[in-house]
Amino acid sequence: MNKNTIFITGAASGIGLATAKHFHKKGYWVGMADINLAQLTQATEIWDRTRVRLFQLDVSDFSQVQHAMAKFCAEHNNCLAILVNNAGILEIGPFEDIPIEHHQRTLSVNVIGVMNLCHAAWPYLKNSGTSTIINMSSASSDYGVPELASYSASKFAVKALTEALELEWKKYGISVCDVMPPFVATNMLKAQKNSAKVMQRLGVNITAEHVVAVIDKQVKQPKTHRTVSVFYGLLHRLNNVSPAFINRLAMKWLSR
Repeated sequence: MNKNTIFITGAASGIGLATAKHFHKKGYWVGMADINLAQLTQATEIWDRTRVRLFQLDVSDFSQVQHAMAKFCAEHNNCLAILVNNAGILEIGPFEDIPIEHHQRTLSVNVIGVMNLCHAAWPYLKNSGTSTIINMSSASSDYGVPELASYSASKFAVKALTEALELEWKKYGISVCDVMPPFVATNMLKAQKNSAKVMQRLGVNITAEHVVAVIDKQVKQPKTHRTVSVFYGLLHRLNNVSPAFINRLAMKWLSR
C-alpha cells in the first residue's frame, strides 16, 4: 500500500500549488485539482508527471468530487493518506455592494466544497489506517471581519466542521485539522478590486511558503488548529482568552 498520497484542491496557484510542489519533491503521489485545468496544466508542465495527476474540478459539485477522488485513489488500492482542502474564493467589499450570488458562491466553494471533499474522501482515508485531512481556515474565523463578511462566515464554518470531524473520525484513524493563516500574499488577494481596512493595518506579509511549512507540520503532527506566523499566533491566543466585547473592540479599531 502506498502511504505517500496527497490530494490538493485549488492547486493551480498560490498555497495549493506551493503545497503540491513541496510534497511532490518529498516523493508523494500528488492529485492536483482546480476549476482551471489550463492553468493547472501550465503550472506543472516542467514537472515529472509520473507521480502527478491533474483534475478539473468544481469542488461545489459533489458528483465531480466523487469522480475525481475515486479516479485518483483507484491507483492506490483505494486509499488516501492526506487531503488538503485548499480551494477557496474571496471578494472584498461592503456586504451590500457585493451581489448576493457572489456571497452564495463564496459559501458554496469555501464550505460546501470542504464538506464534499471530506465526505467523498472518507472511505479512502479510512482504508489507509492512518490519514490526515487539512482544511484551510483563516484568521478571519476568530472574529467576523468587516468587508469580508461572507468569507469570514465561511471560515467560521470550516473551523467548526474541523472541530466536529476531529472528534468523530478519530476512531477511524483519521486526523482532522486546519491551518489558520492571516492574510497571504497570493493571486487571490492581488486580484481583488478592493482592500479591507483591516488588511491595510495588519499588512499582507505572509507568503504561500510560510503556509506550506505549517501544512507540513500538520502532516507530521496533527493539531486541531495551527496558526501561521508568530504575531497572529499571539493574537489568536489572546482572542481565545479575552472577553467577547474586547475582541469586538479590537476588530472595530482594526477596521476603522
